Amino acid sequence: MASRLNVTELDFDSIKTNLKTFLSQQSEFQDFDFEGSGLSILLDILAYNTHYNAYYMNMIANESFLESAILRNSVVSHAKTYGYIPRSMAAPMSGLDFTVITNNNTPGTLTIPRGYKFMSNLIDGKAYGFVTLENKTVEKTANNFVFDNLAIYEGRLVSYSYEYDSSNNPNRLFTIPDSNVDTTSLTVSVQTSSSNTDYTVFTTLQEYYEASANSEVYFIQEGIDGKYQIYFGDGVIGKKLIDGNLVFISYIVTQGTSAAGANNFVMMDYIPGFTNTVVYPLVAATQGSERESIDSIKYQAPKNYSAQKRAVTKDDYITLLQQNTIGVPFDAVNVWGGQENDPPVYGQVFICVKPKDTYTLTDTQKTRLIQDVIKPISVMTVEPTI
Repeated sequence: MASRLNVTELDFDSIKTNLKTFLSQQSEFQDFDFEGSGLSILLDILAYNTHYNAYYMNMIANESFLESAILRNSVVSHAKTYGYIPRSMAAPMSGLDFTVITNNNTPGTLTIPRGYKFMSNLIDGKAYGFVTLENKTVEKTANNFVFDNLAIYEGRLVSYSYEYDSSNNPNRLFTIPDSNVDTTSLTVSVQTSSSNTDYTVFTTLQEYYEASANSEVYFIQEGIDGKYQIYFGDGVIGKKLIDGNLVFISYIVTQGTSAAGANNFVMMDYIPGFTNTVVYPLVAATQGSERESIDSIKYQAPKNYSAQKRAVTKDDYITLLQQNTIGVPFDAVNVWGGQENDPPVYGQVFICVKPKDTYTLTDTQKTRLIQDVIKPISVMTVEPTI
């Protein structure tokens, strides 16, 4: 007896009913009681297996597209095809004036090294550590060494080293072990070998067309386990590592937005030969940001691709500012050209922003947004104004 098996339903009960209907139409099973315990269990197993496979295939299909994917590693993988790297956590940043008082007016210089530590006031009953991210050297003014507008960032500075071995690491890939890294604070250097201490500082690659076989650059990506990874060139795009090279990485491990608003600091490190210091807070710590969410990656990746890392249209500027990596998140961004002003101001683009959880930007934040975020990829003859 010819019969058809209905395969359009995917829920468990419908699958079991279809199987029961199909078997009851076969002459071999006409006298069987399909409600009996034995056959019922067998039908349950068949229906479960069919339902399980249908669900599995449906999930595979969903994860194959950026719009429908729900797993982070799937979303991150699709974002890579747009050339988009999900943002890491960003450490809150503050600024202060730091004065080292001496007892003589002998000329000289003083350097505060990368990683110099400060401690904040209590935020919700907890104090946070802040560090400098670059060496800063000043000359003596009268009897004092004055460090004006010293930028400090919440977190602790950590360092790791790796020895490269092509047989164990053919992809030249190194995993950053901390998931709450601020990748904008990352520094990478490569030492020739354990016996040769000559080293070179590598930088991130901005545009592939700028890279040559000897370009001392590294790349960064988010791995399938959610941790960031750095990798190096293959000798065609970027300089290739050789066996025995030592890779050194250093970065901030941050607590994200927890230290936002910190505005009073004390020095935690000792400066040899000096004991009299004064710290003048300038601006409260910025909001910082948490790791980019799945929804944000799905929203921002196509926009990043359409902008092509160039600020030409209004949407390009808006996308650029929303994706900034200096730890200043925005609730709203508006952009207009100078020709839209009354009277017109040609050759300028005007940017109005509403920072998250506050209403103003400091002069330092504005300067960093213009110099570090906008100008590198904006039209050369257009002057941005925030």
